[in-house]
This record gives sequence, C-alpha cells and structure tokens, in this order.
Amino acid sequence: MRWPWQVKDAATRTPAQATGEAGERAAERYLKKHGHRVLARNVAFRQGEVDLVTLEKRTRTVCFVEVRSRTLEEGQAAAIRPEETVGRAKRRRVISAAKTFLVQHGALERAVRFDVVAVEFCGNDRRRPQIRHYAGAFDATGR
Repeated sequence: MRWPWQVKDAATRTPAQATGEAGERAAERYLKKHGHRVLARNVAFRQGEVDLVTLEKRTRTVCFVEVRSRTLEEGQAAAIRPEETVGRAKRRRVISAAKTFLVQHGALERAVRFDVVAVEFCGNDRRRPQIRHYAGAFDATGR
C-alpha cells in the first residue's frame, strides 16, 4: 500500500526511481513467464520492504524477491553488478519484512525462499533488459 504522500508522478521521479520501477516491472514479467504468481508488490513494514512476493507454482514456495536495476550506456560494463548491491543490512530488512508478511497472512508453515533478480537496461531501451534470477540467493539467516 502506498500512502498519498508516497505517490510520485513521472515528473517528480528521479532517473534512479524510474529505473527501479521499470526493473520491478521487467522482473515481474520474467518471473510470471517462469512459473511464478505474484502475490504482492512493494510490501513495506516498519522494519523493511520487499519488492515482490511470489508463489512458485511448481514447488508451492513463497518467494520474497529483491529486485536490483541498473542502466548502462551502450557498450559499458557495470563496475558493480546490481545483484552485488544486496548487502547484509538489506538482507536483514527483507527477512524482517518477510516474517511480518508471513505472520499477517497466516503462512508461517509455508516453504519460503529469498531470491534476487538483477535487471540491466542498455541506455533508454526498456524493452529488452538483461535479467538474472538468483533463486535462493540468501536464507532466513541472511547468508
């Protein structure tokens, strides 16, 4: 849920926010194509936030997905890949938000996984991003 003061129109978004939103949409399309059903988007609690919550249909696993996006210029290589920016503090916040989500939805007995999806755009072309999905990128202890 977004509060009215959190909603930003296209004119007030920074380029990084626009890239992040495009990355989340691209990750969502990718995951749906690969057998996931989206349960929630941008789940935020006091202790943390999760970009996507999905259900992997084949295994019935609830996946908490952190999406990291970058825009690269034509022919440019990333100094740091997007997936490398998910540090210990971010993992802890995702895990805390996931626990709260599971409690609120009475799903503590479900199998859970923490995934990272890296999305790289080339310039302003948002149609064909490079996407890398790391299923089980970290566990509930943050490792």
